[in-house]
Amino acid sequence: MHAQRLTAGVYTGLLLLLAVCFMPWAQANTLLSASPSQASYPLAPYNEFWHADEQSVTLNDLLAQPRTFTPTHQAQDLNFGYTRGDVWLRTQVRNDSSEPQRWMVEFEYPFLDYVTLYTLRQQSSDVQQSGSAVPVEQRALAHRQAAFPLEMAAFETVTLYAHVAASGSKMLSYNLLTPETFYTQNDRHNFWLATYFGMLLAMGLYNLLLFFGLKERIFLHYSLFVAGFGLAILAFNGIGTLMFWSFLGENTSRLVALGFTFASTMATLFAQSFLNTETYCPRWHQVLNTFRSYCWLAVIASLLLPIPAALHLMDVTGFMAALLLLICGSYCSFRRIPSARLFVFAWSIFLLGAGVFTLRNLGILPANFITLHGIQIGSALEMLLLSFALASRFNKLKRQKERAQAAMLAALKKQEAVLEQKVAARTKALEHLANGDMLTGLLNRHGLARCAEEALERNRQNGHRLALLMLDLDRFKPINDCYGHEAGDFVLQQIAKRIAHMARTGDHCARFGGDEFIIIMENIEPHDTLENIQARIDEAIRSPIKLPCGERVSVSVSIGISTCQGTEGATLESLLREADSHMYAVKSRQAVAFYRYGSAS
Repeated sequence: MHAQRLTAGVYTGLLLLLAVCFMPWAQANTLLSASPSQASYPLAPYNEFWHADEQSVTLNDLLAQPRTFTPTHQAQDLNFGYTRGDVWLRTQVRNDSSEPQRWMVEFEYPFLDYVTLYTLRQQSSDVQQSGSAVPVEQRALAHRQAAFPLEMAAFETVTLYAHVAASGSKMLSYNLLTPETFYTQNDRHNFWLATYFGMLLAMGLYNLLLFFGLKERIFLHYSLFVAGFGLAILAFNGIGTLMFWSFLGENTSRLVALGFTFASTMATLFAQSFLNTETYCPRWHQVLNTFRSYCWLAVIASLLLPIPAALHLMDVTGFMAALLLLICGSYCSFRRIPSARLFVFAWSIFLLGAGVFTLRNLGILPANFITLHGIQIGSALEMLLLSFALASRFNKLKRQKERAQAAMLAALKKQEAVLEQKVAARTKALEHLANGDMLTGLLNRHGLARCAEEALERNRQNGHRLALLMLDLDRFKPINDCYGHEAGDFVLQQIAKRIAHMARTGDHCARFGGDEFIIIMENIEPHDTLENIQARIDEAIRSPIKLPCGERVSVSVSIGISTCQGTEGATLESLLREADSHMYAVKSRQAVAFYRYGSAS
């Protein structure tokens, strides 16, 4: 419903803005004069907001029948928690520069379903969309947060209207940044987020491997807890939507609720296994069983309830799970159950982060870096501590499984070695395909150019003589005409074998065209007469070739030769031109001789 409403709003808004561009504009709280000398501006002190009392309010309605906007003074004034209805924001920005400037409008909170930014100018208007429920290709900027580019002419003043629709908490603090600051900040945030998710992935996979190696379910419970929590945080931070599941639309919010609720279920199961409540605290074990049953019902409800209700249920379930497990851990610590103290310390940190997260969602705590990322900080420390606790408790089991782990590592190394061999073989095959002629197996034009460049460089260094032979087959076309192209290909393959056989070790043979071949010969000694080499090649090629059909055919060859010394600075192109000229001269002489011979006959 939100998607249909906002899509229709975009189109009607475009027509509307053109119609009202000459109307007097409503004045925002305070005009922001943005100078490029300052890297960023918080927009809260210059902003006004209005809670939509109707679901279908459009910008047309706001401009035609102005509403009473409430001014804001600080970012906390834009933290509305779980409020019903959409929110409209309004800000006026002036480019306080004699040059056109580019700015970025960025909303800090990534978990906003739909954010539409209207930019009202004197002569034109722009509409841009973003948000966690908007497909990436339809966003103004492919970014995990709602971010919009803002182009402003010299001394231009624009009015920004932001329409925000969100199923979850509405923390609407937003800023105006220069592109350099925006991308620098984005790189810094992405670094820490990548570190955080890399840690979650490493701990989840490590404990999953321990489960398969040691067959202890506690490691599986911990891995599932990390997986559910990591999935929810991925969706909450906008990274999952940006990279994996932008097609989910509004269901991204449901994925957050489902992930956190499932994580609470697995955390309860993990605590029962870790503290061994069935043995040491039977009553607490029954309490946690009952609460876990409630958590499973909450997981199902997260799939069925409306998204706002599912998000409320997520907050309540997560907070209850953290608090209940902290009380249970404290009781077990009082009973001196092994590793209970470390468990209590870890869950205390997580409870603090979860509590800050919930209270900020409810609008009780102010929105800042700590409250925005508190659950991530707390969960990171909590999961690290629990990992250390698991390692401490099961250190004996690890020693017993050392041989199995060593065998597994040996198998992994063996697979890695096999993979490296396959990669090397594949690389060699690809290199051959890139540089070799598919029909004859000789070099192709690309391979010839590479080898020629290396040969000429060696020739310039040692000053030896280098020769390039261009071979063009004569009387080859009649073979194709009489016996077909398969017979012609067979002849080319046989000729290529003869050329490769006649070449010396280190010579480079290539098929240059349809029936043209090239031989590059390095280090030509004084006693190596090119005439003799040419004669031997000519004799070898003229030898009859028996076709698969039993017929015998023969071709002749015209050979053009070009040479260079190391100091002459020759190139492959110059050598080819010279050899081509000599080759056609040979063809002309052969044609004249044939004509005379035929006339005499």
